[in-house]
Amino acid sequence: MGIQDKHQGKRQFLTFQKIKWATIVVPVVLLAALDWVRHNLFFAPLHSLSGFIGTYLALGTGVAIFSYAIFGLVDRLQRQNNDRNRQLQALNDIAKVSAAYPGLDDVLRASLDTVLSTMKAEAGLICLVDLEKEEHSVVCYRNISPEFVRRVQHAKIEDDPIALEVVRTAKPVIIERVLEDPRVAEAAKQAGIKSAISAPLKSEGEVNGILAIATRTERHFVDADREFLEGIGGQLGMAIRNAVLFEQTRLQNQELNALLSVGKVATSSLDADELLGRSLDTIIEVTATDAAEIWLMENDEALVMRCHRGKHAEAFLEQTRFQVGDGIPGMVARDRQAIMVHDLASDTRFKRQKVVDAGFHTFYAMPLLYHDEVLGVLALAALSADCLSRQRQLSPLKGIGEWLALAIENTRLYRQVQDAAILSERERIAREMHDGMAQLLGYINTQTIAVKKFLSGERLTEAHEELTRMEEVTRGLYDDVREGILGLRTAARQSDGLIGALKEYVDRYTEMSGVQVDIRVCAGAEDTRLSPAAEIQLMRIIQEALTNVRKHSGTTEASVTFERLEQDLKVAIADDGRGFEPAHLPATGWPRFGLQTMRERAEATGGTLRVDSVPGKGTRVEIQLPARVRVETFEHQSSPGG
Repeated sequence: MGIQDKHQGKRQFLTFQKIKWATIVVPVVLLAALDWVRHNLFFAPLHSLSGFIGTYLALGTGVAIFSYAIFGLVDRLQRQNNDRNRQLQALNDIAKVSAAYPGLDDVLRASLDTVLSTMKAEAGLICLVDLEKEEHSVVCYRNISPEFVRRVQHAKIEDDPIALEVVRTAKPVIIERVLEDPRVAEAAKQAGIKSAISAPLKSEGEVNGILAIATRTERHFVDADREFLEGIGGQLGMAIRNAVLFEQTRLQNQELNALLSVGKVATSSLDADELLGRSLDTIIEVTATDAAEIWLMENDEALVMRCHRGKHAEAFLEQTRFQVGDGIPGMVARDRQAIMVHDLASDTRFKRQKVVDAGFHTFYAMPLLYHDEVLGVLALAALSADCLSRQRQLSPLKGIGEWLALAIENTRLYRQVQDAAILSERERIAREMHDGMAQLLGYINTQTIAVKKFLSGERLTEAHEELTRMEEVTRGLYDDVREGILGLRTAARQSDGLIGALKEYVDRYTEMSGVQVDIRVCAGAEDTRLSPAAEIQLMRIIQEALTNVRKHSGTTEASVTFERLEQDLKVAIADDGRGFEPAHLPATGWPRFGLQTMRERAEATGGTLRVDSVPGKGTRVEIQLPARVRVETFEHQSSPGG
């Protein structure tokens, strides 16, 4: 509008200059001509009384006609100037509206009202143009029947000759006689429209909307009207462009938030049921769907519904198992391609009639792939047939599916690791029982047979001696069982941390064994942290070492020392008992099996175990495990001010 305003102002300036000079020159020329005629051509007649009167009558008539013409021209220019000022004010008002209202609909409605008031038109509407779909849709209108709006809503541009011309030429189309123009739709003629002008709304040379102004009386649209609407079109086109960019940014942020939300949930737990349930709740929230479900593969032959969230759960539970290739979930798993349905009632691939009866129209299913392996299917359902109808609504689901597949694979691997750890622990406990309890029970069984023989031969003294030895062995076995139970309970319950749990164990251990244990924690050791699995294994190693102190050292004092070595934690269990010769271990029994079990536990967590023992001078067991400093320590050191 700036260049057009300059041209218009220049034309008005030249016109006012002409009028100014005309008011000066024309009267002078007219008087000079009249005086020349009066003195040279009609001297005698015009110098009479009648000639004098006639001359001044003619002069007065000429002055009146000239003044009337000048005043009319000035009045017309004044009206044009007022119209131009109103148009400039309208442009200014629309600019203010664009800055004041955040919503595009509000801007367009206020702008349409301003344009109609400025142009003194009775009706109008604004359409947004979707070049991708090649259609236009009405976003606001004034004094036009809703029936007419419904007819042109989401109409194809190629079916509307006027809209097609506006979009192709990017110029206003003026129709001063609507009833005589074949391009005008019959619905517009029936609405009583007599004249109309349609102007493009454009930004960066691309038409993104149409502004149509109509009157119910025939009207001649001047160049100023066309220029005014072109200026409005530039402003509103920019507003539409900004709104589209804002919406795209909002959707991108929404997609990112959706991925972050699902990713956060997917990595928050390794429990499959909790993970899937919370993930589906988040997916329903970010996609605005009404229900969601996850199907997992079973033996590569079937899909089993593992989790469902949302409305009408009983309808979806009508069938909870599909063979691969059967139903929409089975077909998605077989073909590894997503399936979208917006009319479930007419789709024969959908097998759950109760879901259709519940009013669901939209169903979307996509495969959950991990390294090209189908782990399952994610399905979303909505009561609305328009839900998930745009591609940008589906784009975040791909990332969500990848997060879910990764989470499902992690839970599966975690379960496998747990199973392997349980089996490994069972084997260690079995060896410990074989090394201790099984051998003692075997000894008791053998001695029981011997006691029977003594009794049958009436060798009572010998039988009494054997029973006394068996009583001692049984009491030791009972202590071993109690200590083993205490150790297992302590290893499974470490809510107070490793050192807290160890102190609790040592208190009970001392009560049962009479061995005093001194726990020493060097500077920095308490700030180190092991993984949960490493803490359990370390606790079991310490328990085994203290059991050996009770059973084999012959001492009543022992110590457990914690020390931090850079990135490692070193723990030493020491006693001053009888010791043994590490280089000459027996083939079976203690201490070979016990040391082997402790070494396996240390190595299972990436650590090492070392045993130093000298006969008559005690034993020292050292375990060194990788550890890390607690986060709270760094935070405290980096913020001394608070």
